[in-house]
Amino acid sequence: MLDAAEHVLNQHGLQGATLARIAARANLSSANVYRRFHDKEALMRAVFTRASEANVQQLAKKMDSEHTRAMGIRKFTRQWIAAMIKGYRARTGLTRATVQYAQQQARTPFVRRQRELEIQGFRKLVDTFLMWRDEIRHPDPEYAVNFGLLMVVFNLRELILFDQAPLFSKIAPVSDVYLREELPRMFLRYLGIETK
Repeated sequence: MLDAAEHVLNQHGLQGATLARIAARANLSSANVYRRFHDKEALMRAVFTRASEANVQQLAKKMDSEHTRAMGIRKFTRQWIAAMIKGYRARTGLTRATVQYAQQQARTPFVRRQRELEIQGFRKLVDTFLMWRDEIRHPDPEYAVNFGLLMVVFNLRELILFDQAPLFSKIAPVSDVYLREELPRMFLRYLGIETK
């Protein structure tokens, strides 16, 4: 049922994710869905909780810091941004729906918990980039990594998740090809690293 809910959220967004659609996708009657979840909110909490649990597992994974350091900050940056683009494209509707749901339910305990997990993940990413602190020429490397990562994430959220690319493509090309090329260049130069 949660898989069906994620599929419907991805296809129809938060507003279009009706229990009837979710039940149809799961090949169940609406009554069966209501037996398990008393309303849409309960089902959304379950979807959100599952996403939180996946994040916990991701955070728990150990990183091979020697291998990552040897990769170099330029290659790591390009790979990280390419993975973000790919992930957002693969589940655009679902990710947009969870962002919107989190904004609407910001005070609920499970959403606050998810935000804490996101912050932990963000800090882990900052720490990864700070492995190359000696290459960063910005006067405050930690601030620069934090701010630079926020700019990359916000750009991708607006351009992909909230589909602002058509509007901004009138100003500058913002296809995935350009995003994979230009976002690493922007981020690295802000840190004071030549992109070669």
